[in-house]
Amino acid sequence: MKKSLTIIVIVVTAVAFGFAVYIGVRRARGVPVTIPDGERPRLEIPRMTHEIDFSEGINLDFWNTLEHLQVDLVYQLMVLPWPKKVVPFLRVKSFHNGEDIYFFLEWQDQTEDTSMDIGAFSDAAAVMFPLDEKAPASTLMMGFMGQANIWQWKASRDREFWTGQKEERTAYVDFYYPFEEQELFVVSKDTVSSAARDLISARVGTLTEKTIQPIKGRGSYENGVWRIVLRRSMTTAESRTDVQFGQALNICAFAVWNGSSGDRGGRKSISNWVELWIR
Repeated sequence: MKKSLTIIVIVVTAVAFGFAVYIGVRRARGVPVTIPDGERPRLEIPRMTHEIDFSEGINLDFWNTLEHLQVDLVYQLMVLPWPKKVVPFLRVKSFHNGEDIYFFLEWQDQTEDTSMDIGAFSDAAAVMFPLDEKAPASTLMMGFMGQANIWQWKASRDREFWTGQKEERTAYVDFYYPFEEQELFVVSKDTVSSAARDLISARVGTLTEKTIQPIKGRGSYENGVWRIVLRRSMTTAESRTDVQFGQALNICAFAVWNGSSGDRGGRKSISNWVELWIR
């Protein structure tokens, strides 16, 4: 009797453990949820014979001739109950000239946060493109349930790249080995080569800056409003990690970080999917 009971306990334990492992593997990338598809706003991207030289600014006079799309934002869901100081919306414009595509983002922000230090965070914005054929129904899962290409502009990088004003951190960091007159082994010092970064993400904790950085950008802050422009070629040779325009229906989402509200990392305001109508 005791032997039979022992066998039953072992079998039940083994089955329960196997079922737990099965559920863990199936849901390793998150618990599936059902989110109904809503009507997506559409951003028209006309073809125009125009180029923008970032060394001369973002050419606001030209952008004022184009119609904008207002995109509503919601605060990124977090595990902890962080303060939800959401940026309510931003205005988006875009065009292409057959070779390059441009995105113009504009939103209100009462403070110009261009520094990063202990307790201080930079304003930022991003455009995020899903690379999987079947994107998640909600953008909140992008980069978590599927691969995404992210173009991120950051005010601190913009200031350093375009004005040459480097960060003077209160926390001291020794970038130089003893007896060196210049940096020979760059291990902790970030070399800013553009105001924007080209990133790739496949799941939680995999956000990575790509080796090749084709994204260019510049921002302008005036009277409590941020205006930024991002540019990249329509197509690239890296089709697995770069979004390609004009070959299929493109969708994207937008995100904004308000540094003075403590936004950084996953703490941000994000939009739902927006369809890109490239003409």
